Amino acid sequence: MKYTEYQLIQLAKNNPQELVKIINSHNDIKTIISTVDILSTEVSEESIVFPILNRLLKHIHATVRESALSGVSSFYTEKRIPPEILKQLEMISNHDPSSLLREYAQDLLLKDK
Repeated sequence: MKYTEYQLIQLAKNNPQELVKIINSHNDIKTIISTVDILSTEVSEESIVFPILNRLLKHIHATVRESALSGVSSFYTEKRIPPEILKQLEMISNHDPSSLLREYAQDLLLKDK
């Protein structure tokens, strides 16, 4: 099923767990990316957002990892990044095949200090 941005934002406001289900059930990269972006900007409950970001930082597709990095940047603007995510950022900054993602992760690590 395809979702509009409006539908995803409404789910974020009214039923964020449904966004998690969409992320977990879709193989469509565009849907995952747009849903993660909305989840990390519209949902304030760390217990919902953290597990998704932490898992997607390890995703096989670079665009999904990039979206998760963006989500970390958005969600943790005013909060400390949890140690589990910091560990993933370290892994990305040292080992990701994409030099852009390595730099992005390094920037997030520096921002957290």
